[in-house]
Amino acid sequence: MASSIPIGARFDSYDLYDLTLGTSPAGASIYLDLDPQVNRGFTPPENGVLQWLNPVSQLWENVDPNNGTQPAIKVGDDGAGDLRFIPTAEAARLSSDIELTIANALVSTESDLRCPVTVPLTINDGAAFSYASGQAIGVNAVNLDVGANLAVQVPVLGAMGVASSGVSDNAVALAEGTSFGGVLGNPSFHGDPGPDLDITFRSGADLSVLADVKTKITADASTSADSASDYADADAHTRVGIKLPPDAAGYVNPVQGGFGVLNMDMVAGGDATVRGTTDIGAQTTTDSTSGRARSITEVGAVAGVGDTAIEAAADLSLTGIAGANLRTDARSAMGSAESMTSLESLRGVFSDATVNGTTGVPALNNAGLDGGSPYQAGADLSIATGVNLVAHTSASVVGDGVGDAFESPGQYQQGDSATAIADLGNAFGLASNAEGGLLMEADGRIDLAITSKAAILTEAEAITGHATAISEILSNNGAVNAVLDAGDSGSIKASSTTLFETTANTIVGDSLASGTALDTVAIGASMFDFTGLGGIVDANALTSGKVKAVSTKGEASASLNSSTGGIQASTSNGASWLDDPFPGAGSFEATMNGAERIAAITTNQGFALAAAVAGDGAHNGVTASAIQSALGVDGYTFSTSESMHLTSDTSLDSTAHAVFGTTSV
Repeated sequence: MASSIPIGARFDSYDLYDLTLGTSPAGASIYLDLDPQVNRGFTPPENGVLQWLNPVSQLWENVDPNNGTQPAIKVGDDGAGDLRFIPTAEAARLSSDIELTIANALVSTESDLRCPVTVPLTINDGAAFSYASGQAIGVNAVNLDVGANLAVQVPVLGAMGVASSGVSDNAVALAEGTSFGGVLGNPSFHGDPGPDLDITFRSGADLSVLADVKTKITADASTSADSASDYADADAHTRVGIKLPPDAAGYVNPVQGGFGVLNMDMVAGGDATVRGTTDIGAQTTTDSTSGRARSITEVGAVAGVGDTAIEAAADLSLTGIAGANLRTDARSAMGSAESMTSLESLRGVFSDATVNGTTGVPALNNAGLDGGSPYQAGADLSIATGVNLVAHTSASVVGDGVGDAFESPGQYQQGDSATAIADLGNAFGLASNAEGGLLMEADGRIDLAITSKAAILTEAEAITGHATAISEILSNNGAVNAVLDAGDSGSIKASSTTLFETTANTIVGDSLASGTALDTVAIGASMFDFTGLGGIVDANALTSGKVKAVSTKGEASASLNSSTGGIQASTSNGASWLDDPFPGAGSFEATMNGAERIAAITTNQGFALAAAVAGDGAHNGVTASAIQSALGVDGYTFSTSESMHLTSDTSLDSTAHAVFGTTSV
C-alpha cells in the first residue's frame, strides 16, 4: 500500500485489508469500526468521511462508526470493494496531512488483526482558500440593579462572507460563526462551563429588555477548467454554533448558534417586557465546470429566549421567536454536485432546567431566583412565541458520461450525480426537557400565542447521472412539556404550518426523492390550568408535502412520510425526553383544566409522484409511496366545573402516483 493516499481519490479495499491484516486474500469481507473518539475516524473529525461503493445500491455510502449494521465490504483488486475519502472544507485549513483511524476491523476469514491502525492521507493543495470566523454578542455577563425603571435595548447584526475561485485547481471557502446573541447571562469560554455566577437584571419599577439578532453568513467557492482533462473541486462550508475556531481568544462557547436572551435572571418591581428574537441567515454555494461541487450549511441550536427566569410584580409580556433562513446550492458541469443543509433545533422559548438541590424547586442555570416558576407574573402573563424556518437546498449536474478520478470503472453515471439533503432537526415554540417542564405562573390571566412555520424546498437535477433529493424535519411542534398555571382565565392560540417540496429529476440515470415531516403538532404534551375557568383554546396544524421523482431513461422512486396533530399528547419522532421526559417518574401527563372552548383543526396533505419514460434491463422500476397520519385531539385529559365545547376538524388528503412510459401526469 502507498505510504499515503490522496484525499478524495478512489482506492481499493485490497489495500486497506493489507494494512489491517498484513495479507490480502481476495474474496474475503471486511467490517470496519472507526474510532468513536474521532467521530468518523478522522483527526480532527470535521475533516472528512470514509465512503464505500455499495454494490447493491450502486451508491457511495458512509462507513459509519460503531454501526453494527454496516454491510461487509468485499475485498478484492477488481473494483469490487471501492473506497474513497471525502474531505470537508475544514480539511483544507490544515497545514499538514491528516489521518483516518480504524479502531477495529473484523474479517470473515481471519481474527488476528493489527488494530488500531491509521491511514495517512495527503491533502492536495488548492488554488484558493478563504476562511473567516467570528461571533457577535450584545450584552455578556452584565449585572444591572436599578431602583426605578430599567430599559435594555440590544440589536445585533452579524455579517460574514468568504469566497474562493480557482482555475484548473481546487477552491475552498469556510465561514465559521460561533455565537450570535443579544443578551447572555452566565458565560462560558473555550468550552469551559465557567463560574456559577448570578447574573441578574433587577429593576425597582418597570423592566424592558429587547434583544433582536440577525445574521447573514455566506461561503462561495467556484472552479473553472481550461481543458476537459482538468479536474478541480469546489468546496464551501458555512457553519454557525457548531464549534470554536482553533486557538480562539475570548470566544464564547457556542451553546446556541443564535439566541435573543440566554441564561438570565430578571426581576421587575412593576411590569416586565422581555423580547428575544433571532434570524440566522446562512448561505453556501459552489460551482465547478469539471470536478465535484460540495456545499454544506450547518447550524446548531437557535433560540429566542432560553434558560431564563423572569419575575414581575405586575404584568409580564414575553416574546421568544427563533428563525433560520438557510440556502445551500451546488452546481457541477461534468463531475458531481453534493449539497447538504443541517439544523439541530429551533426553539422559541425553552428551558433545560434541573431541580435545585437546596430548595427542591426548579431552577435554571444561574443561581437566580430563590424559588417558584422560571416565569412569574403578579398580574397577567402574555406569551408570544414560535419559530420561522426557511430551507432551500439544491444540487444540479450536467454530467459528461466519462469516468473521473474518484469514480470506479463503469461507474461514471454514479459519479455524475446530484445529491441534495436537508436534515432539519426539531422546531418548537415552547419546549423543555427539564423535570417539571417549562413552568409559567400568573396571578391573573395567561394568554399564549404560538406561531410555528417551516417551508422546506429540496431539489436535485441531473442530465447524465443520478439525482437524489432527501428532506427531513423531525418536528414542528407548538408546545412540548410546558406548564401554564393561570390565576384567572386566558387563551391559547397555536398554529403549526409545515410546507415541504422535494423533487429529483434526471434524463440518463435514476432519480430518488424522499420527504419526511413528523410531529407537526400545534399543541404537544403540556399542562394548562385556567383557575378562573372560561379558557379558550384554538389549535391549527397544517402539513402539506409534495415529493416528485422523474427519470427519462432510469428508475424513479418517490416516498413521503408525515404526521400531523392538532392537540396531541404523544410524539412520533423518537425523542425519548419528549415521550418520557422524567425517567423513572412516568410519562408526562397532558392536561387542560378550566377551558370553556377547545377547537382543533388538523390538515395533512401529501402527494408522491414517480414517473419514468423508459429503461433497460437494469432500470425498470417506478415506485411511489405516501404514509401519512392526521390526529385532531389525542391523549389529553380535559376537566372543568362549568360547560365545555370541544371541536375537532380533521382532514387527510393522500396521493401516491407511479407512472411508467411518460413523465407527464
